[in-house]
Amino acid sequence: MKDKLPLVGGALLLLASVGFAGALLLGLTLYRHTDASLPFWDSATASFSLVAQWMQARKWIENWAVWIVVDVVYVGMYVSKRLLPTAGLYAVFVGLAVLGLVEWRRSLLARAA
Repeated sequence: MKDKLPLVGGALLLLASVGFAGALLLGLTLYRHTDASLPFWDSATASFSLVAQWMQARKWIENWAVWIVVDVVYVGMYVSKRLLPTAGLYAVFVGLAVLGLVEWRRSLLARAA
């Protein structure tokens, strides 16, 4: 794992803007052209999942925080739709994201020492 500096405000703002813009565009498309029951929640989780994946591919430790938030939202969405096995799967993903954050942080601290 390469050492990466924490995201600076500008990069974080840009990534958040990309996530929100993608969520809005996809949400409007789903709302107007499908019968999706949660079009904006679906689009937000999809959009921010892509942002998190992009960050992970660049080995930015902050990707794990995005994954945790996205997966918690997914759990809530699936519980609200009574899709409990899928909600359980995403609860496992929350746990894996927390473990990923802990392990990456441990690795970065070990390299710094």
